[in-house]
Amino acid sequence: MSFEARAQQQGGMTVVAFTGDLDIASEGDATAALASALEFADVLVADLRELAFLDSTGVRVLISADLLARERGVRFGVARADGMVRRLLDVTHLDQRFPVVDDPAELAGPAAA
Repeated sequence: MSFEARAQQQGGMTVVAFTGDLDIASEGDATAALASALEFADVLVADLRELAFLDSTGVRVLISADLLARERGVRFGVARADGMVRRLLDVTHLDQRFPVVDDPAELAGPAAA
């Protein structure tokens, strides 16, 4: 399945919505989309709700984005999908590293942590 990343500004929050497969073939595009979005964001959300597939490479992309966001003082979070994408986020306990929510709007307010 093809991969696409679309960034949308919502106030100080930037949501990067992914569709398709986030794997080794799309790693560069996903990383570039998140890094570019950091330039204009107080809050960055990786929206995985339309993602069909996520593997360990995709998990690494998310962790790398979180590290870069922390270096720049930007809050990072993930809007999770259902199915196998949700299961992978659950078993890797990424919610202990950054917020994992059902809807990007949940991250729009002041930091909860």
